[in-house]
Amino acid sequence: MSRASSHEGFRDEALRAALASALAGKPAPLEDLLSRRGDGHGARPNFRLAAAFGTELSALPGSAARLLDRLGANDAAPDTAEVFLPIAAAHGWVGRLRAEREVGAAWAALAPLAGDERTPVRLGTLDALASFSRHPGGGDELLAQAIDWLELDDREVRFGAAGVVVEVFADRQALAALAEPETLLDYLSRAIAAVAGAPRAAERSDARRRLLLALPRTLATVAAGLRAGDRGAAWLEEECRGARHPDVRGALSKTVLILADKSSGQGAALAQGLRAALEGSAKPPRDPTRIRPGAARGRSSRPMR
Repeated sequence: MSRASSHEGFRDEALRAALASALAGKPAPLEDLLSRRGDGHGARPNFRLAAAFGTELSALPGSAARLLDRLGANDAAPDTAEVFLPIAAAHGWVGRLRAEREVGAAWAALAPLAGDERTPVRLGTLDALASFSRHPGGGDELLAQAIDWLELDDREVRFGAAGVVVEVFADRQALAALAEPETLLDYLSRAIAAVAGAPRAAERSDARRRLLLALPRTLATVAAGLRAGDRGAAWLEEECRGARHPDVRGALSKTVLILADKSSGQGAALAQGLRAALEGSAKPPRDPTRIRPGAARGRSSRPMR
């Protein structure tokens, strides 16, 4: 996934004119240009264009909610060019957040965009939120809202948005920009509890599955990245000691394997301590006498149950 590296606005006069027309109540030219140039359904969506749109919206006086609501509500299929419009809306709302305008409306609109079932829309929203979170204060603002998103009634949006938020903090730059890292640990604990506490019917949820897939890389980043007093590692060890749900244990097991890999740059002691904590919280075997001698060999490179 490419990420916008700058916050420059539109360089194209046609786009500026189309934006002015859209704000005046004629959105068709802007929607056409964004759709054709955005390549939202392609292998490399034009997130730079979406970020430029967000920059234009951040400098805009007055209200942009009507236009952004229209773009965000577009329900185009993920294999069509128009799927770029909600991606642009996500960046536009983040632009409003940067300008400290229409803040409540922005956060309310970003939750369903982050939890959207369409992959291009989720990736575009992730790109927008990750960019916002790399700046001082941005990640803390996101977490304050994301905790509330865990209480949303719509299960798919609730888990889907959580998966995107978790992915944001797999980025070390976003992690380093946090003023209150403890808020992230609290959020991750709540997200893990939400996974474990979901009813059995939720186990078929694609959004819940995406959240579980997002957790290991972020948990590994937190364990390695919050080095002040080894707080991240200590927190993760506590989670391993208390883990009971099989799906949560699976995500924690993958986290330990990431940290145990030499390419992670972490010493073996961190992974070994987490492995011991996770193995210690496992259910005992029904018949310990049936464990074969030597069955534990090579266990440091194997997943745990």
